[in-house]
Amino acid sequence: MKKILTWLLERLARLIPLWLYPLFVRRASIDFFYHAVSDEPMEHARHLYPVVPVAQFEEALLFLKERYQFISYARLHAARISGEALPANAVHLSFDDGFQECFSVVRPILMDYSIPCTFFLTTDWIDNRAMFYRNKISLCIDRLRADPSTLPRLGSLTPGDLTLEATIGWLKELRLPDEDVINQVCRQLAVDWEKFLCESQPYLTTSQVQQMTAEGFTIGAHTKTHRKLRDLSDAEIEEEIVESCREVQGITGQEIVPFSFPHSAFGIDRGLLFSIRVRYPFVGLLFDTKGVRKDDSFMVNRVWAERPLTPERVLHPLPQVLHNAYQEAWVDEVMGLARRIKT
Repeated sequence: MKKILTWLLERLARLIPLWLYPLFVRRASIDFFYHAVSDEPMEHARHLYPVVPVAQFEEALLFLKERYQFISYARLHAARISGEALPANAVHLSFDDGFQECFSVVRPILMDYSIPCTFFLTTDWIDNRAMFYRNKISLCIDRLRADPSTLPRLGSLTPGDLTLEATIGWLKELRLPDEDVINQVCRQLAVDWEKFLCESQPYLTTSQVQQMTAEGFTIGAHTKTHRKLRDLSDAEIEEEIVESCREVQGITGQEIVPFSFPHSAFGIDRGLLFSIRVRYPFVGLLFDTKGVRKDDSFMVNRVWAERPLTPERVLHPLPQVLHNAYQEAWVDEVMGLARRIKT
């Protein structure tokens, strides 16, 4: 019965127009986040999620400016913590991971449009001190797609059939504990990620972060290492949150440092998160990835603007992505209401 009801609600949700959803799914603000905006290939990122072309990003900003009022993190924080009123149709924008395009591409556009933004940084990558294992994977996939003749070099490293698509699928499933294997793949494919890190400087530097802070942007933390926090112990979760916020505070001088979860905050005890914020007052609001769904008052859910909505993993216009987020939240709320009525 539950499956049938969910199926019916999902199909009904598709018929509700975007402009009507705020009447059913009321939110004080809508929050969006991106990772990468560039007209350059960004081979270290493009096989992880779509890289948004500049024109499409500006189109999304114009859509939001026509219908919403952009607010800074400071206003969002004041509303969540002190109950200060937000303007009607408030929207907050943020970026995760801290790619250097946040400085070279995104920052000038936002300044041209006078749009505030929060940039969440994985602190171990600042100044290009280390490379994310998934960025290494993306470089390897780029090499394989550009030159499939390199595939036999991987030999016994890959399980199963040594086909291009199967190997790429295997690479995408590798995780941080597999970094030794990832480094072996890099060596076999002659992917010099250390040279790339040094020469291409894919992540933000301390001086860039300080300039962005001086220009009025908010800098947040995105853990030290970008690990999935739900796989860690409570002590490790606390360290990833607190120490990354502490490092951002040291660079920027901000009194409060917001934090965003890599992947998501699914499965992480909210009591633990509440306790961390109480014991470390410089840790600000916590940002998750669950669209416009409700959560605790110190948790801010965000709509993933580049989120693939189809198996082809292509970019969709922001109104379509927002509509999908509203659909999911509405179905959740109706199902929740049905459960409460039943009990």
